[in-house]
Amino acid sequence: MDQTHRAGQSQATRPFNPSTMKNALLRWCQIKLENYPVQITNFSSCWADGMAFCALIHRFVPNSFDFNKLDPKNRRENLELAFRVAEQNGIVPLLEVDDMLLMGDRPDWKCIFTYVQSFYKAFKDHL
Repeated sequence: MDQTHRAGQSQATRPFNPSTMKNALLRWCQIKLENYPVQITNFSSCWADGMAFCALIHRFVPNSFDFNKLDPKNRRENLELAFRVAEQNGIVPLLEVDDMLLMGDRPDWKCIFTYVQSFYKAFKDHL
């Protein structure tokens, strides 16, 4: 592709670069979860206790469980609940609870990012 053609290419037709995709997905999560008591500033530590996953699935399937009864200290239970409800709603289980627990307070952002993309694909058309 020559320079002239590339220069004339519109911003809308350029493919997303990984950083843009990451930031766009992070922003989507922040918007969708603005009414939940979770802080989403990254795809690592913010997801470690399972509360962000629970909030995300609850946002789209609110009758599946009582979010207000969850405790951030119950990491295993939160992750099990979120992953189970997500799978029941068509989201492929890309993460394992035990793996999340082994990763501790700083799970691999690429793992979280990839899994959260599945939520986006499943629920992007929901208000």
